[in-house]
Amino acid sequence: MTVNSTCWSKLKGAAMARGVRGFDGSALRAARLVASCPDHPHMLTVACLARLVGTSKALILNYEHGRSSPSPQRLADLARAVGVPASELQHGAQLPDLRVARGLTLAELADRLGLAVNTYRRIESSGILPKRRPGVFWDLAHELDVDHSQLDAAIRRIPAVQKRRKCATLMLDDVLAHALEPGPFQALQDTSLPAEMLAGVYGVTSSTVSTVVNMLLADLRQLALQRAQLEARRDFTAHSKSTQMYERELETISSRIAEDTERVPDILERYLVNPMPQSCWHSLAKLYAAGPHGSGLSSAVSDDVVAALRKTFDHYLIKETPTGLRLSAPGVLFFLDTLPYYRILYVPPDRAIRPDPQFYGWPSFRARAQPHRRHRLRVAHVLGQDPRPHWDGGSWMTIQGGRGWAPADPWVSSTTSWSDEPPPPLIH
Repeated sequence: MTVNSTCWSKLKGAAMARGVRGFDGSALRAARLVASCPDHPHMLTVACLARLVGTSKALILNYEHGRSSPSPQRLADLARAVGVPASELQHGAQLPDLRVARGLTLAELADRLGLAVNTYRRIESSGILPKRRPGVFWDLAHELDVDHSQLDAAIRRIPAVQKRRKCATLMLDDVLAHALEPGPFQALQDTSLPAEMLAGVYGVTSSTVSTVVNMLLADLRQLALQRAQLEARRDFTAHSKSTQMYERELETISSRIAEDTERVPDILERYLVNPMPQSCWHSLAKLYAAGPHGSGLSSAVSDDVVAALRKTFDHYLIKETPTGLRLSAPGVLFFLDTLPYYRILYVPPDRAIRPDPQFYGWPSFRARAQPHRRHRLRVAHVLGQDPRPHWDGGSWMTIQGGRGWAPADPWVSSTTSWSDEPPPPLIH
Protein backbone atom coordinates (compact mmCIF):
# COMPACT_ATOMS: atom_id res chain seq x y z
CA MET A 1 0.00 0.00 0.00
CA THR A 2 1.45 3.39 -1.01
CA VAL A 3 0.79 6.85 0.40
CA ASN A 4 0.89 9.78 -1.99
CA SER A 5 2.77 12.97 -1.15
CA THR A 6 -0.38 14.92 -0.24
CA CYS A 7 -1.51 12.35 2.30
CA TRP A 8 2.02 12.12 3.71
CA SER A 9 2.16 15.91 4.15
CA LYS A 10 -1.15 15.85 6.04
CA LEU A 11 0.03 13.01 8.27
CA LYS A 12 3.32 14.78 8.93
CA GLY A 13 1.56 18.03 9.74
CA ALA A 14 -0.83 16.25 12.13
CA ALA A 15 2.11 14.62 13.90
CA MET A 16 3.95 17.91 14.30
CA ALA A 17 0.77 19.60 15.57
CA ARG A 18 0.90 17.41 18.66
CA GLY A 19 3.90 19.41 19.86
CA VAL A 20 3.55 22.86 21.38
CA ARG A 21 4.40 25.65 18.96
CA GLY A 22 6.83 28.30 20.12
CA PHE A 23 8.58 25.98 22.57
CA ASP A 24 11.89 27.49 23.76
CA GLY A 25 14.41 24.76 24.50
CA SER A 26 17.03 27.21 25.74
CA ALA A 27 14.56 28.49 28.34
CA LEU A 28 14.03 24.92 29.55
CA ARG A 29 17.78 24.41 29.87
CA ALA A 30 18.25 27.71 31.72
CA ALA A 31 15.44 26.85 34.16
CA ARG A 32 16.84 23.36 34.71
CA LEU A 33 20.33 24.65 35.54
CA VAL A 34 19.02 26.77 38.42
CA ALA A 35 16.53 24.16 39.71
CA SER A 36 17.32 21.66 42.44
CA CYS A 37 16.77 17.95 42.16
CA PRO A 38 14.14 16.79 44.71
CA ASP A 39 15.88 13.41 45.08
CA HIS A 40 19.57 14.38 45.13
CA PRO A 41 21.62 17.20 46.71
CA HIS A 42 22.61 18.79 43.40
CA MET A 43 21.10 20.76 40.54
CA LEU A 44 18.53 19.17 38.29
CA THR A 45 20.40 17.13 35.68
CA VAL A 46 19.05 15.96 32.36
CA ALA A 47 18.75 12.43 33.70
CA CYS A 48 16.87 13.58 36.81
CA LEU A 49 14.50 15.73 34.73
CA ALA A 50 13.84 12.79 32.40
CA ARG A 51 12.99 10.60 35.37
CA LEU A 52 10.65 13.22 36.87
CA VAL A 53 8.60 13.61 33.69
CA GLY A 54 8.75 9.93 32.71
CA THR A 55 10.74 10.10 29.49
CA SER A 56 14.23 9.46 28.19
CA LYS A 57 17.38 11.53 28.61
CA ALA A 58 17.76 11.70 24.82
CA LEU A 59 14.33 13.27 24.41
CA ILE A 60 15.08 15.91 27.06
CA LEU A 61 18.26 16.80 25.17
CA ASN A 62 16.20 17.05 21.98
CA TYR A 63 13.86 19.44 23.77
CA GLU A 64 16.71 21.62 25.04
CA HIS A 65 18.45 21.76 21.66
CA GLY A 66 15.26 22.59 19.76
CA ARG A 67 15.10 19.34 17.83
CA SER A 68 11.73 18.38 19.30
CA SER A 69 8.71 20.04 20.88
CA PRO A 70 6.81 18.52 23.83
CA SER A 71 3.10 17.84 23.93
CA PRO A 72 0.93 20.15 26.06
CA GLN A 73 0.85 17.62 28.91
CA ARG A 74 4.61 17.06 28.69
CA LEU A 75 5.18 20.82 28.67
CA ALA A 76 3.15 21.13 31.86
CA ASP A 77 5.21 18.33 33.45
CA LEU A 78 8.48 19.96 32.40
CA ALA A 79 7.41 23.36 33.75
CA ARG A 80 6.36 21.80 37.04
CA ALA A 81 9.66 19.93 37.35
CA VAL A 82 11.85 22.99 36.76
CA GLY A 83 9.58 25.26 38.83
CA VAL A 84 8.48 27.84 36.24
CA PRO A 85 5.14 28.61 34.52
CA ALA A 86 4.64 26.82 31.23
CA SER A 87 4.43 30.17 29.44
CA GLU A 88 8.09 30.89 30.31
CA LEU A 89 9.10 27.90 28.21
CA GLN A 90 7.46 29.37 25.10
CA HIS A 91 8.87 32.04 22.82
CA GLY A 92 6.76 34.14 20.48
CA ALA A 93 3.62 32.28 21.51
CA GLN A 94 0.22 33.30 20.22
CA LEU A 95 -3.08 32.75 22.01
CA PRO A 96 -3.68 29.26 20.56
CA ASP A 97 -0.18 28.24 21.68
CA LEU A 98 -0.80 29.42 25.24
CA ARG A 99 -4.15 27.64 25.27
CA VAL A 100 -2.69 24.39 23.94
CA ALA A 101 0.15 24.60 26.47
CA ARG A 102 -2.50 24.59 29.20
CA GLY A 103 -4.05 21.48 27.66
CA LEU A 104 -7.34 23.25 26.89
CA THR A 105 -9.46 23.07 23.78
CA LEU A 106 -11.10 26.17 22.38
CA ALA A 107 -14.49 25.08 23.72
CA GLU A 108 -13.09 24.28 27.18
CA LEU A 109 -11.42 27.67 27.56
CA ALA A 110 -14.53 29.47 26.31
CA ASP A 111 -16.59 27.60 28.90
CA ARG A 112 -14.18 28.57 31.71
CA LEU A 113 -14.45 32.21 30.67
CA GLY A 114 -18.22 32.04 30.38
CA LEU A 115 -18.11 33.05 26.72
CA ALA A 116 -19.70 31.61 23.61
CA VAL A 117 -17.29 29.55 21.55
CA ASN A 118 -17.59 31.92 18.59
CA THR A 119 -16.88 34.89 20.84
CA TYR A 120 -13.68 33.36 22.12
CA ARG A 121 -12.73 32.21 18.61
CA ARG A 122 -12.94 35.86 17.57
CA ILE A 123 -10.41 36.73 20.27
CA GLU A 124 -7.92 34.21 18.92
CA SER A 125 -8.50 35.07 15.27
CA SER A 126 -8.76 38.87 15.34
CA GLY A 127 -7.64 40.01 18.81
CA ILE A 128 -11.00 41.67 19.52
CA LEU A 129 -12.20 41.36 23.12
CA PRO A 130 -15.93 41.37 23.94
CA LYS A 131 -16.87 44.89 25.07
CA ARG A 132 -19.81 43.68 27.13
CA ARG A 133 -17.67 41.49 29.34
CA PRO A 134 -15.64 43.63 31.75
CA GLY A 135 -12.44 42.01 32.96
CA VAL A 136 -12.28 39.24 30.35
CA PHE A 137 -8.65 40.16 29.59
CA TRP A 138 -7.56 39.44 33.16
CA ASP A 139 -9.77 36.35 33.38
CA LEU A 140 -8.06 35.04 30.25
CA ALA A 141 -4.61 35.75 31.70
CA HIS A 142 -5.58 33.81 34.83
CA GLU A 143 -6.87 30.80 32.89
CA LEU A 144 -3.75 30.71 30.71
CA ASP A 145 -1.46 31.17 33.75
CA VAL A 146 0.36 34.16 32.25
CA ASP A 147 0.78 37.74 33.40
CA HIS A 148 -0.99 40.53 31.51
CA SER A 149 2.16 41.61 29.65
CA GLN A 150 2.62 38.10 28.20
CA LEU A 151 -1.02 37.96 27.20
CA ASP A 152 -0.81 41.41 25.62
CA ALA A 153 2.25 40.31 23.63
CA ALA A 154 0.45 37.16 22.47
CA ILE A 155 -2.50 39.23 21.25
CA ARG A 156 -0.15 41.56 19.39
CA ARG A 157 1.24 38.56 17.50
CA ILE A 158 -2.15 37.63 16.06
CA PRO A 159 -1.90 38.08 12.26
CA ALA A 160 -5.06 40.22 12.12
CA VAL A 161 -3.67 42.57 14.79
CA GLN A 162 -0.34 42.84 13.00
CA LYS A 163 -2.16 43.55 9.74
CA ARG A 164 -4.15 46.39 11.35
CA ARG A 165 -0.97 47.83 12.81
CA LYS A 166 0.84 47.61 9.47
CA CYS A 167 -2.05 49.28 7.66
CA ALA A 168 -2.17 52.10 10.21
CA THR A 169 1.58 52.63 9.90
CA LEU A 170 1.40 52.88 6.11
CA MET A 171 -1.67 55.14 6.07
CA LEU A 172 -0.31 57.54 8.71
CA ASP A 173 3.29 57.69 7.51
CA ASP A 174 2.88 60.93 5.56
CA VAL A 175 0.44 62.40 8.09
CA LEU A 176 2.91 61.95 10.96
CA ALA A 177 5.81 63.26 8.88
CA HIS A 178 3.90 66.46 8.03
CA ALA A 179 3.01 67.02 11.68
CA LEU A 180 6.72 67.08 12.60
CA GLU A 181 7.67 69.55 9.85
CA PRO A 182 7.87 73.32 10.43
CA GLY A 183 4.86 75.30 9.33
CA PRO A 184 1.14 75.45 10.12
CA PHE A 185 -0.44 72.41 11.72
CA GLN A 186 -2.42 70.26 9.29
CA ALA A 187 -5.17 68.37 11.08
CA LEU A 188 -6.49 65.11 9.67
CA GLN A 189 -9.90 65.74 8.10
CA ASP A 190 -12.86 63.37 8.51
CA THR A 191 -13.26 63.10 4.75
CA SER A 192 -9.57 62.52 4.02
CA LEU A 193 -8.48 59.24 2.47
CA PRO A 194 -6.35 58.11 5.48
CA ALA A 195 -9.26 58.75 7.89
CA GLU A 196 -11.73 56.83 5.76
CA MET A 197 -9.34 53.94 5.18
CA LEU A 198 -8.47 53.70 8.88
CA ALA A 199 -12.18 53.80 9.72
CA GLY A 200 -12.65 50.74 7.53
CA VAL A 201 -9.67 48.95 9.12
CA TYR A 202 -10.85 49.55 12.70
CA GLY A 203 -14.58 49.41 12.09
CA VAL A 204 -15.40 52.88 13.47
CA THR A 205 -16.49 56.20 12.01
CA SER A 206 -13.98 58.40 10.22
CA SER A 207 -14.76 61.27 12.62
CA THR A 208 -13.70 59.12 15.57
CA VAL A 209 -10.48 58.16 13.81
CA SER A 210 -9.63 61.75 12.88
CA THR A 211 -10.30 63.06 16.39
CA VAL A 212 -8.08 60.45 18.06
CA VAL A 213 -5.32 60.87 15.47
CA ASN A 214 -5.42 64.66 15.76
CA MET A 215 -4.87 64.46 19.51
CA LEU A 216 -1.82 62.29 18.89
CA LEU A 217 -0.62 64.69 16.18
CA ALA A 218 -1.00 67.64 18.56
CA ASP A 219 1.20 65.89 21.15
CA LEU A 220 3.84 65.13 18.51
CA ARG A 221 3.62 68.69 17.24
CA GLN A 222 4.31 70.03 20.72
CA LEU A 223 7.38 67.81 21.04
CA ALA A 224 8.60 68.95 17.63
CA LEU A 225 8.28 72.61 18.69
CA GLN A 226 10.24 71.89 21.87
CA ARG A 227 12.95 70.22 19.79
CA ALA A 228 13.13 73.23 17.46
CA GLN A 229 13.54 75.58 20.44
CA LEU A 230 16.34 73.43 21.87
CA GLU A 231 18.10 73.37 18.50
CA ALA A 232 17.94 77.17 18.31
CA ARG A 233 19.35 77.57 21.83
CA ARG A 234 22.12 75.08 21.09
CA ASP A 235 23.10 76.86 17.88
CA PHE A 236 23.32 80.29 19.54
CA THR A 237 25.06 79.32 22.78
CA ALA A 238 28.70 80.23 23.25
CA HIS A 239 29.52 77.79 26.05
CA SER A 240 30.55 74.20 25.49
CA LYS A 241 28.86 73.01 28.68
CA SER A 242 25.57 74.54 27.61
CA THR A 243 25.96 72.97 24.19
CA GLN A 244 26.45 69.54 25.75
CA MET A 245 23.40 70.05 27.95
CA TYR A 246 21.25 70.97 24.94
CA GLU A 247 22.60 67.97 23.02
CA ARG A 248 21.51 65.63 25.82
CA GLU A 249 18.07 67.24 25.95
CA LEU A 250 17.76 67.00 22.16
CA GLU A 251 18.68 63.33 22.27
CA THR A 252 16.01 62.70 24.90
CA ILE A 253 13.23 64.56 23.12
CA SER A 254 14.15 63.04 19.74
CA SER A 255 13.92 59.62 21.30
CA ARG A 256 10.48 60.48 22.68
CA ILE A 257 9.31 61.66 19.27
CA ALA A 258 10.50 58.43 17.65
CA GLU A 259 8.86 56.30 20.34
CA ASP A 260 5.57 58.20 20.21
CA THR A 261 5.47 58.05 16.41
CA GLU A 262 6.01 54.30 16.46
CA ARG A 263 3.40 53.93 19.21
CA VAL A 264 0.51 55.57 17.31
CA PRO A 265 -0.81 52.27 15.84
CA ASP A 266 -0.74 50.70 19.31
CA ILE A 267 -2.78 53.56 20.75
CA LEU A 268 -5.30 53.28 17.92
CA GLU A 269 -5.56 49.55 18.60
CA ARG A 270 -6.05 50.27 22.28
CA TYR A 271 -8.91 52.72 21.88
CA LEU A 272 -10.58 51.82 18.60
CA VAL A 273 -10.55 48.01 18.87
CA ASN A 274 -10.26 47.05 22.54
CA PRO A 275 -11.31 50.01 24.68
CA MET A 276 -12.24 49.74 28.32
CA PRO A 277 -15.92 48.72 28.57
CA GLN A 278 -18.25 51.70 28.74
CA SER A 279 -19.69 50.61 32.09
CA CYS A 280 -16.20 50.55 33.64
CA TRP A 281 -15.27 53.98 32.31
CA HIS A 282 -18.57 55.51 33.44
CA SER A 283 -17.92 54.13 36.92
CA LEU A 284 -14.43 55.66 36.95
CA ALA A 285 -15.95 58.98 35.86
CA LYS A 286 -18.47 58.89 38.71
CA LEU A 287 -15.76 58.03 41.24
CA TYR A 288 -13.58 60.86 39.95
CA ALA A 289 -16.45 63.37 40.05
CA ALA A 290 -17.16 62.38 43.67
CA GLY A 291 -13.69 63.58 44.61
CA PRO A 292 -11.38 62.36 47.37
CA HIS A 293 -13.88 63.33 50.07
CA GLY A 294 -17.15 62.66 48.24
CA SER A 295 -19.80 60.17 49.21
CA GLY A 296 -19.13 56.51 48.54
CA LEU A 297 -20.49 55.02 45.35
CA SER A 298 -20.54 51.34 46.21
CA SER A 299 -24.27 51.07 45.58
CA ALA A 300 -24.05 52.92 42.26
CA VAL A 301 -21.45 50.57 40.74
CA SER A 302 -22.46 47.05 39.73
CA ASP A 303 -20.60 44.07 41.14
CA ASP A 304 -19.23 42.93 37.78
CA VAL A 305 -17.78 46.37 37.12
CA VAL A 306 -16.21 46.49 40.57
CA ALA A 307 -14.73 43.04 40.01
CA ALA A 308 -13.34 44.10 36.63
CA LEU A 309 -11.78 47.27 38.02
CA ARG A 310 -10.25 45.39 40.93
CA LYS A 311 -8.57 42.98 38.55
CA THR A 312 -6.82 45.79 36.72
CA PHE A 313 -3.16 45.60 37.70
CA ASP A 314 -4.05 43.78 40.91
CA HIS A 315 -6.43 46.24 42.63
CA TYR A 316 -4.76 49.13 40.88
CA LEU A 317 -7.54 51.59 40.02
CA ILE A 318 -9.92 51.57 42.98
CA LYS A 319 -9.74 51.08 46.72
CA GLU A 320 -12.18 50.35 49.51
CA THR A 321 -12.75 52.93 52.23
CA PRO A 322 -15.09 52.88 55.23
CA THR A 323 -17.53 55.08 53.29
CA GLY A 324 -17.37 53.23 49.96
CA LEU A 325 -15.29 52.96 46.82
CA ARG A 326 -12.68 55.54 45.89
CA LEU A 327 -10.27 55.99 43.03
CA SER A 328 -6.73 55.27 44.10
CA ALA A 329 -3.98 57.80 43.33
CA PRO A 330 -2.87 55.86 40.24
CA GLY A 331 -6.54 55.32 39.39
CA VAL A 332 -7.03 59.09 39.09
CA LEU A 333 -3.89 59.28 36.95
CA PHE A 334 -5.23 56.55 34.68
CA PHE A 335 -8.58 58.30 34.37
CA LEU A 336 -7.09 61.70 33.52
CA ASP A 337 -4.64 60.22 31.01
CA THR A 338 -7.36 58.32 29.18
CA LEU A 339 -10.12 60.91 29.57
CA PRO A 340 -9.58 62.72 26.22
CA TYR A 341 -9.86 59.46 24.30
CA TYR A 342 -12.80 57.95 26.15
CA ARG A 343 -14.68 61.22 25.87
CA ILE A 344 -14.66 60.56 22.12
CA LEU A 345 -15.75 56.95 22.42
CA TYR A 346 -18.33 57.27 25.20
CA VAL A 347 -20.63 60.05 26.31
CA PRO A 348 -19.65 61.15 29.84
CA PRO A 349 -22.27 60.24 32.46
CA ASP A 350 -24.43 62.85 34.19
CA ARG A 351 -22.46 65.98 33.37
CA ALA A 352 -19.29 67.36 31.81
CA ILE A 353 -16.05 66.29 33.43
CA ARG A 354 -13.57 69.07 34.07
CA PRO A 355 -10.39 67.72 35.69
CA ASP A 356 -8.93 70.02 38.30
CA PRO A 357 -5.66 68.76 39.77
CA GLN A 358 -5.74 71.31 42.56
CA PHE A 359 -9.02 69.76 43.71
CA TYR A 360 -6.96 66.73 44.68
CA GLY A 361 -4.13 68.78 46.18
CA TRP A 362 -1.46 67.83 43.64
CA PRO A 363 1.42 70.11 42.64
CA SER A 364 1.95 71.27 39.09
CA PHE A 365 3.54 68.94 36.60
CA ARG A 366 6.13 71.61 35.78
CA ALA A 367 7.40 71.45 39.37
CA ARG A 368 8.49 67.85 38.94
CA ALA A 369 11.95 66.59 38.12
CA GLN A 370 12.69 64.08 35.36
CA PRO A 371 9.59 64.60 33.19
CA HIS A 372 10.65 61.76 30.88
CA ARG A 373 9.86 59.31 33.69
CA ARG A 374 6.41 60.88 33.99
CA HIS A 375 6.02 60.43 30.23
CA ARG A 376 6.88 56.73 30.45
CA LEU A 377 4.46 56.26 33.33
CA ARG A 378 1.73 57.98 31.32
CA VAL A 379 2.42 55.76 28.30
CA ALA A 380 2.15 52.66 30.48
CA HIS A 381 -1.25 53.84 31.70
CA VAL A 382 -2.58 54.69 28.26
CA LEU A 383 -1.45 51.46 26.63
CA GLY A 384 -2.60 49.27 29.50
CA GLN A 385 0.92 48.12 30.32
CA ASP A 386 2.28 47.48 33.79
CA PRO A 387 3.25 50.92 35.15
CA ARG A 388 5.08 49.57 38.20
CA PRO A 389 8.56 49.49 36.60
CA HIS A 390 8.29 53.23 35.96
CA TRP A 391 7.52 54.14 39.56
CA ASP A 392 11.21 53.62 40.39
CA GLY A 393 10.55 53.50 44.10
CA GLY A 394 9.43 57.13 44.01
CA SER A 395 12.98 58.47 43.51
CA TRP A 396 11.72 60.75 40.73
CA MET A 397 9.01 62.22 42.98
CA THR A 398 11.07 65.24 44.02
CA ILE A 399 10.63 68.90 43.24
CA GLN A 400 13.48 70.60 41.43
CA GLY A 401 15.81 72.14 43.95
CA GLY A 402 16.18 69.09 46.17
CA ARG A 403 13.06 69.49 48.29
CA GLY A 404 10.89 66.50 48.93
CA TRP A 405 7.21 66.61 48.21
CA ALA A 406 4.46 65.99 50.74
CA PRO A 407 0.87 65.68 49.51
CA ALA A 408 -1.28 68.62 50.50
CA ASP A 409 -4.43 66.54 50.62
CA PRO A 410 -5.08 64.15 53.53
CA TRP A 411 -6.62 61.81 50.93
CA VAL A 412 -3.00 60.80 50.23
CA SER A 413 -1.37 59.74 53.47
CA SER A 414 1.87 61.48 54.35
CA THR A 415 3.21 58.18 55.65
CA THR A 416 2.76 56.39 52.34
CA SER A 417 5.84 54.52 51.14
CA TRP A 418 6.22 54.99 47.40
CA SER A 419 8.07 51.71 47.09
CA ASP A 420 4.91 49.91 48.17
CA GLU A 421 2.28 52.15 46.60
CA PRO A 422 2.45 54.22 43.40
CA PRO A 423 2.98 57.97 43.54
CA PRO A 424 0.14 60.42 43.10
CA PRO A 425 -0.42 61.55 39.52
CA LEU A 426 1.08 64.49 37.76
CA ILE A 427 -1.12 66.64 35.56
CA HIS A 428 -0.24 68.00 32.16
